[in-house]
Amino acid sequence: MSEKKHTLLIIDDIIDNLMLLGEAMSPEYKIKVATSGAQGLELAMQEPLPDLILLDIMMPGLDGYEVCRRLKADSRTRQIPVIFLSALDKESDELQGLDAGAVDFITKPFKLEIVRARIGTQIELLRMRQQLQEARLRAEAASQSKSVFLANMSHEIRTPMSAIMGMTDLALEKAVDPQQRSYLETVKLSADSLLSLINDILDFSKIEAGQMELDEHPFILAEAVEAAVRTVSVLSQEKGLDIVLDLSPELPKAVEGDSLRFRQIILNLLSNAIKFSEKGPIRIVVVPEKIGPESVAVRVSVIDRGIGIRADKIGTVFTAFSQADSSVSRKFGGTGLGLAICRQLCELMDGRIWVESEYGKGATFIFVVIFGHAAEEPPQKQAACTLEAAKVRPVRVLLVEDNPANRFLLRVVLEKFQHQVTEAVDGMEALHTLLEDDRFDLILTDVQMPRLDGYSLTRIIRSCEEGGDALSNKLDAELRERLCSRLHGRRRLIIAMTANAMSGDQEKCFAAGMDDYLTKPINREQLAATLQRWLADDGGA
Repeated sequence: MSEKKHTLLIIDDIIDNLMLLGEAMSPEYKIKVATSGAQGLELAMQEPLPDLILLDIMMPGLDGYEVCRRLKADSRTRQIPVIFLSALDKESDELQGLDAGAVDFITKPFKLEIVRARIGTQIELLRMRQQLQEARLRAEAASQSKSVFLANMSHEIRTPMSAIMGMTDLALEKAVDPQQRSYLETVKLSADSLLSLINDILDFSKIEAGQMELDEHPFILAEAVEAAVRTVSVLSQEKGLDIVLDLSPELPKAVEGDSLRFRQIILNLLSNAIKFSEKGPIRIVVVPEKIGPESVAVRVSVIDRGIGIRADKIGTVFTAFSQADSSVSRKFGGTGLGLAICRQLCELMDGRIWVESEYGKGATFIFVVIFGHAAEEPPQKQAACTLEAAKVRPVRVLLVEDNPANRFLLRVVLEKFQHQVTEAVDGMEALHTLLEDDRFDLILTDVQMPRLDGYSLTRIIRSCEEGGDALSNKLDAELRERLCSRLHGRRRLIIAMTANAMSGDQEKCFAAGMDDYLTKPINREQLAATLQRWLADDGGA
């Protein structure tokens, strides 16, 4: 199959030039000709648009400079390359032509071989631009597919993890036999480790897909660092390693930034230091590197006396899927993503990270991130809420979840605190349940389910509550009418449960009409805090 011919538009008021160029170029290109600037502009707008324009300068009416400027000012023709063909031969004429937007300037009289070669160069550049555009579109489509895959995998992995971790917690509460408790605690530790690996993979994928966004807010700098140290303290105590924290008195008390991701970097570095160390102490030093009028650069160093890093491996430790010892029999496990995530998070916070190490004598990981000055100190955090402490009146809950293990777990947790639970396996069953009895204080719904997902379920309920004008056409007319009659006039509390990992999931829940949002795996403290926020019993103990 022959390659498609490109189209040339030749604009020149001299007929002989048009005939010469048209005849010379017609074997290779489709030819359009115009004898004036106005006619040339008209032809340039007609489909198929020309791939290149040969343009004379000296013409009656609109000269070539003005034609070129108008072509470049119009979004339809802006990208078409223009080559001037002119008897004007001063350097200032060529500069004026290039300034008007032309890509080349050929002086008359010209050699056809030169014109053909210059046209060929521009057409080849055009082909390359088109290939790049197609590659960009394919990359965007692949990125979108990756994002959808990531969301699905997040849901499929986190949903059973939620059940495993929750059921283990429930079993630990009932276990009396020391050996049983030991077995269950091992399961819990393994589940926590697996969740950590899953989070690393999902975090890396989100960053690679451009889905990671910083949640910037005022926070107490020292509290964030101390929280990270407390989190790893059990691991350090198990190995007999002391962690020494050195906070500079010159640090600002409160800053504006993403405290969660800041702690995540410190946690990764401290966890690595503990993993690769047999003797302590491990030191963490936090100092201000630079304090400006609008921001502060905070420098954090994590210093260990572990195995260190070989000189030839230092340049690769922050590369994804890379480890200082990548042999199959390596002593230390992990995904090889932790330090890559640290590097990417530092870059998101306008900072950098590096390592200094001598093999066999330990390593010092150093990172600098930029925070804004906090306009005001954040409010004091309340103590973690537990279901035991939450003052929540007994309520009726419609639990909509397609995973049987998660339904069982949530039912047990909710019923333990006197809530009455009715189950539905998907959104469609939930609607039929509401037709029978709509006196629920709370609808707790998963978002990803067969037949009718949580987003659609919420939109249908909200539409019915408000009169049914925007009701989903997924329902038949009789069901729509019955739902509107049953649900109209009272707004119900709807809280989403999702295992998705994508940026914008929370906004998607709120856009569907949900009141709040829980992320799987759902722990009991998270559930308690949410129930207390919406269903607190203000009048009782």
